[in-house]
Amino acid sequence: MAQKAHPNSIRPLDSPYQGCTHWDEARFYYILSTVHKLIESCCLGTTHYLDKIKINRQHGLILVEANLIHVHSRSKRHLKSRRYKENKGEIKKESWTLVACRLHRAVELIQNFTGTKKVTIRINRLKTYTRSIPKSARKQMAYYARSAHQAKYDYARTGMQLLSLVIKNKASATSLSRFIIQNISSRQRRKRHYEFLGYLKQAFTALQKYKKIQGVKIQIKGRFTHKAKGRSKVWKYQMGQMPLSQISMPIQAEYMQTQTGYGSVGLKVWICNWESKIRKNYVNTT
Repeated sequence: MAQKAHPNSIRPLDSPYQGCTHWDEARFYYILSTVHKLIESCCLGTTHYLDKIKINRQHGLILVEANLIHVHSRSKRHLKSRRYKENKGEIKKESWTLVACRLHRAVELIQNFTGTKKVTIRINRLKTYTRSIPKSARKQMAYYARSAHQAKYDYARTGMQLLSLVIKNKASATSLSRFIIQNISSRQRRKRHYEFLGYLKQAFTALQKYKKIQGVKIQIKGRFTHKAKGRSKVWKYQMGQMPLSQISMPIQAEYMQTQTGYGSVGLKVWICNWESKIRKNYVNTT
């Protein structure tokens, strides 16, 4: 039986690489994937998610342009001033200052790894708050966002902000899969995985009438729940249409793997955006 091809390899999507290069083909893909993983690792453990990345290579200069999504666990009115944070002298583990320090160190690592003279990283940061979510959707998810449940459902506020961006076509499948993997691997207690998966399903249902994409599909398979004899389980959720058989449809696909307390887990995320296809057809006709 033949091996299935990755959906992104047979569909006309934007390439993460731009410009000319003197690298050979094998070294080119190795350097490209390594730089992508390095920039993504700078956002681990924080409230920042890597959405898109483009690498431009021109005559000894590497320009890395990345789009980050900054979600907030508290509302905008509860945020403290910058002067108060500087006088306090403490750097939060989830702050932008920590991400900026990691990116500053990543410039030197990329320069030594690729052997180029100059490396520039340009960051486009998109901030989002809980108030940006529609009021009707916030009412349906009010149980998870209560202050009394902050310790148990610590992903509620940030998850709603990220899912609303996905529904509005402002976030890619990479950021959504990173959010799911981060919370699947951290739910070590029994039945915590069921609560998180139920939260995902309820959040997509609350935001369904505000969607600007054609469909979203999520599949989680592996040992992420407590079952006898270590049996694996498959969890699927789909909202809207997902025409995987149509090659002309622009579909973002992201495959990831992580480890939980019960074993390995595989994640697959598909996002179909029909608006981009309409724009391409309009440009071709004009």
